[in-house]
Amino acid sequence: MSEQGMNRRQLLASAAAVGGLSMGLSLVPTGASAASSAANRGRRAEATWENIIEKSSFSSSTAFNKEWNHLYPWDGGADMHNGAARMHAGQVSLAQGVLTLTATRLAAPDGNSTHSPYAPLWYRSGAVHAKEQILINDQFPEYDIEGEFRTNTGQGIWPAFWTTGVWPAWPPESDILEYVGDSTNLFNTRNSDGNGGEIVERETVSGHDPDAWHKYRVWMTKEGDDVLVDYYFDGVWKATHRGVGWAGIPQSLIINLQMGSWASGIEPGDPGWDEQPGPAADTYFRARNVWVGRTRAW
Repeated sequence: MSEQGMNRRQLLASAAAVGGLSMGLSLVPTGASAASSAANRGRRAEATWENIIEKSSFSSSTAFNKEWNHLYPWDGGADMHNGAARMHAGQVSLAQGVLTLTATRLAAPDGNSTHSPYAPLWYRSGAVHAKEQILINDQFPEYDIEGEFRTNTGQGIWPAFWTTGVWPAWPPESDILEYVGDSTNLFNTRNSDGNGGEIVERETVSGHDPDAWHKYRVWMTKEGDDVLVDYYFDGVWKATHRGVGWAGIPQSLIINLQMGSWASGIEPGDPGWDEQPGPAADTYFRARNVWVGRTRAW
């Protein structure tokens, strides 16, 4: 990691401690980091800070409908994904500033997913995506995305808070919250390997209770044609990844509760694939205070 990257992390970590950058403010680092951070501070001072999604967007149906849409943000958004749940708006609810996605197991599968690995759809669940797309470029060089979440975890449970390239562009993909069948969060950054596959840069966070409220955050900053991706858990910096060639590619922000498939610990052809092991009782994924801001350079 370059000295610039290290100083950037120090700046963000100190700002997170007091909520400074969430209001578009820059904090001045001390010691050796001060000189090399001056250019960043100057650029931010010249930029205008914009709130894209307010923390109040789950306070009412009116506020929700202003900022969010139901389902995934692509054609076939009900079930064109890699799990065993078909998404329904009726599985999404709002109460006291909290968004709740509920996954319910069915008595029999509702067909199969239309996306590989074509899992039997044993669940009804919920997904929402932001109406405003994320576009990191010279005009909007920095994005701050955060939220507080709590979720059931365990076999068959696959919640996520993530960004992905607007269909059909993929990658980019940044997984800010992702639990795949256990209680370890995965901070994933997915890049192309140039041959139709992917390279995954991953940082894991374990040893906490996902069914208590925790804060998940990503700070994205343009660096040439790439995007630097800083991940935070409960205000603590965990990793910096690089999104190769991400600059200028629109992304969607998604909250979804997927089920089954790889979260069940099985693959097509394995014993139990047709049954999609997972919870028989309802599963819940809750979100509050989700917020997105960005800098505008002109």
